[in-house]
Amino acid sequence: MQILDSEKEQKILPLFRLAFRPFFLAASMLSVVSMLLWGLFWAGNVSVASYMYSNPVWWHSHEMLFGFTGAIIIGFLLTAVQNWTGNPGVRGWKLAVIFVFWLAARLGMFTSTPNIAWMIVDLVWMPLAAGFLAYPIIIRRQWNNLFFAPLIVLMTVLNGLFHFVALGLSDIPLRAVSFATVMVISVIVLVVGGRVIPFFTWRGTQTEQITRIKWLELGALVPSWLLLINVLLPVPSHISDVTLPALLAVTGIMHLIRFVRWRSLSTFRVPLLWLLHFAYLAMTIGMLLLALHYSLGSVSYSIALHTLTVGGIGCMILAMIARVSLGHTGRALQIKPIIVVAFVALVLATLARTLLIALQPTLTIQAYIISAGLWALAFAIFTTAYFPILSRARVDGRPG
Repeated sequence: MQILDSEKEQKILPLFRLAFRPFFLAASMLSVVSMLLWGLFWAGNVSVASYMYSNPVWWHSHEMLFGFTGAIIIGFLLTAVQNWTGNPGVRGWKLAVIFVFWLAARLGMFTSTPNIAWMIVDLVWMPLAAGFLAYPIIIRRQWNNLFFAPLIVLMTVLNGLFHFVALGLSDIPLRAVSFATVMVISVIVLVVGGRVIPFFTWRGTQTEQITRIKWLELGALVPSWLLLINVLLPVPSHISDVTLPALLAVTGIMHLIRFVRWRSLSTFRVPLLWLLHFAYLAMTIGMLLLALHYSLGSVSYSIALHTLTVGGIGCMILAMIARVSLGHTGRALQIKPIIVVAFVALVLATLARTLLIALQPTLTIQAYIISAGLWALAFAIFTTAYFPILSRARVDGRPG
């Protein structure tokens, strides 16, 4: 950061000084609106479908996976690459261009019906981000981090398939495309979570450093990548019927073994840590429940999927953006009590969307509404509390 011209950097609008700022803030706002509409839809207000690309199920799946989660991933990676490489992250007008394409696509799908023009707009921002991510990694030859760029390109391809389904240009089932997307995102979350959670736990609890065991790391990551290959490649159904549940089970078990070593009990007094641990545990449980669904059919696909998405991905996102936003704006890693309320609300949203439905199937619709409302509450709290943090300059006067 010493190579930057401080005077020039201070002229950049604070919101566009690093990618986490606009994407964390706007994506959180989007998720609040999306979940409120989703809850209203299930409450019987079918007229809101006109704000959901005229296809509520497609829109909910697409916007939560790409509009929300995709934006958070891009914001995180384009910020983290600065730490990895020592090269300044994308900022200023270049960052604004990526963000404008993301925003235009969201507004277009909010106010329109399926149209190829909005597909084109929505397929621009991720490849742009992948290019800005890959460039400093390549020039610094940090090949261990380069895989994130093709994963973003892969998400762009899946985004295109989503749009093809909406436009009636593909006969691929929506569930197949959304499941593949969830698996890509899950691998990203598991890789990033496995890198940072032990370190954060060690530093945050001031306990003994959590060491990595090479065979265990490989044992967790290799089946994760094999699972992704199984989902993405055209594996014959009679083979996939065996390999998919097996890989889901092995992935879940190995990550659970990895997780057990991270001393979760020591994090109970540190909200920024315990939600990360809850999220990682939910990821492993979600994988195991999906294995049971595909092997025995004994678990609802929807319950298994939302254990992974709401409890795993959603909670991981909230915990990470709450932490990253403080650290990258020069603030102490101390959250306000109201953010703890947001954390609890999201955990309750997870339980409502999964456990409540499993125990009381007759309350399924009510559980949808409750879970959507609790999610909206959690991210509305984050948006309100972190707006001044994300929209203003760092408190220490440094760039970023």
